[in-house]
Amino acid sequence: MKQDAAVSSVVGVMLMLTITVVLFGVVALVATSTAGDTKTPVTAELTAVTVTGDGVIFELISGEPVRLSDIRVVLGVREDSTKTLSLCGEPHLKGTETIGLGDRFCLAGVSTADGMEFSTLQVSHGEHLTYRFYDTTDRPFASGEIRI
Repeated sequence: MKQDAAVSSVVGVMLMLTITVVLFGVVALVATSTAGDTKTPVTAELTAVTVTGDGVIFELISGEPVRLSDIRVVLGVREDSTKTLSLCGEPHLKGTETIGLGDRFCLAGVSTADGMEFSTLQVSHGEHLTYRFYDTTDRPFASGEIRI
C-alpha cells in the first residue's frame, strides 16, 4: 500500500502560499493606486504681454481658470543662467483671485534706472526675463521669455 499523506500536506502548503501571494499582490496594487496624487495638473497657457513700471503683465490665452494662489513662477535671465528666483502667489502675482480666459495679472516688479527688479532678481534693460509657471503638483504648465 502507498502512503500519500505527505503529498497531500505539500499540496495544501503550496495552495496556501499561492493564495497568500495573490492576496498580497492585490492589496499592494490597491494601496499604491489610491495613495497617488489626487490633484489634477493645470492645463493653461500664460504669456507675457508687456512690461510696465509695475512689473510684467501676463495673460491667460488658453486652458482652464487658474487661482493665482495656486501657482509658482520661476524667473531667470537668459543672458545669465546664474540668476534665478522662485516666487509664489501673493504679493508677487497681482490680479483677481482666479484668472480666466483672456484675463490679465501682473508679476510685481520695481522699475529701476538699469531695468527691472523682482525681489532679489535684477534684470537689466535689453536682457530677457525667462519665466516658468508651476501648479500645486509642481508640474510646469507655461513658460516663455520677454525682453526688459
